[in-house]
Amino acid sequence: MKIVFLVRDLGLGGVERCVALVSEGLIARGMDVSIVMLGGSRNLWAARTGTAKVIDLSNVWQGKKPWTWLAGWLATRRIIKDADLVIPATFLMPLYMAYAATRGLKNTRIMGWVHGPLYELDRFATMNPIHRHACQFIYRRLDELIFVSEHARDSLARWLKQPIQDGWRVLPNFVDEGVISATSALEPRGQDTPLCPPNENHQSLSSQALQLLFVGRIASEKQPHLWLDTLASLNQRGVQAELTIVGDGPMEQWLRSEAHQRGLASQIRFAGHQNHVSAYLASADVLLLTSNFEGCPLVVLEAMPLGVVVASTNAGGVYELFGKRRAEFVTNTASGEALATLIISQHRPELSSWLKQRAKHYSASQILQQWMDLCEQ
Repeated sequence: MKIVFLVRDLGLGGVERCVALVSEGLIARGMDVSIVMLGGSRNLWAARTGTAKVIDLSNVWQGKKPWTWLAGWLATRRIIKDADLVIPATFLMPLYMAYAATRGLKNTRIMGWVHGPLYELDRFATMNPIHRHACQFIYRRLDELIFVSEHARDSLARWLKQPIQDGWRVLPNFVDEGVISATSALEPRGQDTPLCPPNENHQSLSSQALQLLFVGRIASEKQPHLWLDTLASLNQRGVQAELTIVGDGPMEQWLRSEAHQRGLASQIRFAGHQNHVSAYLASADVLLLTSNFEGCPLVVLEAMPLGVVVASTNAGGVYELFGKRRAEFVTNTASGEALATLIISQHRPELSSWLKQRAKHYSASQILQQWMDLCEQ
């Protein structure tokens, strides 16, 4: 069976990582997989996509240059004309090209892949009206859509102002076994083990300090003010805590300045962007998630099999990962005080054991078998 994924490129985003992992899994199960890059030539997942056919069309077609549209359409059409299944891995460019290039191909299925809550995303980012109407037009006409969470599915129905359709399926992300294998050799953080890797300019409060971890972009949609508010609230309650931030982004300088002004700078460690976060997860007590919205966050799936307890705002699809125990990991109020209260109330040893068992629901073998069943329908 021939499957073609359409992506912008293969950078370090969550969508790109999902494409790389699913492609790797489908190829291992006998599928013929191609990944077409439409907007850039980066492939930062070469180690995971080595057996896939990665095709760069970014030098043929450029969305902002209308005179290249026909050439790009023809190039994409040649690639997918014999495909059994075409999957635009996200909205905008991949969605537009997948829809246009499959017109008239009666034997080719097209199945959109929706990673986030588009209603909330549009409200937050205020999508360009032309793109909004174009995406809505296409999504309404696709018979099959895959969603990483029920929340993402419900959000699209709300965005399109229509009921959930029969061809809409929820298929969550899965635990990356490559990350877990790499982390298995690491020692979990013990009472006297400092967070690694160490920062030479950072003086730890104490070996007993609660180690908080955030992984992601330092950007407004992640609500970084909540990180400071959470630390401040823990301080007020006599709980020693430190926060390590793995990532960078447009609000980093603001965050540094604000932390200094609030007297919290000594409790925060900036690790910058990291390709691998295994060591940080293995050394953390609590993973902090403060997003405005989420689909099915990969960092939580990485944390679960390691037993790292999560403290999260009610960021859409994240609560689904915890089932009936969501109240022990998710607060309905997006405030530092609420997050601190949640963190203090968590019984980490018991929750850690439960998370390790819960991670089995999101094993690669189980989710990839669902992918196989879906592709072969």
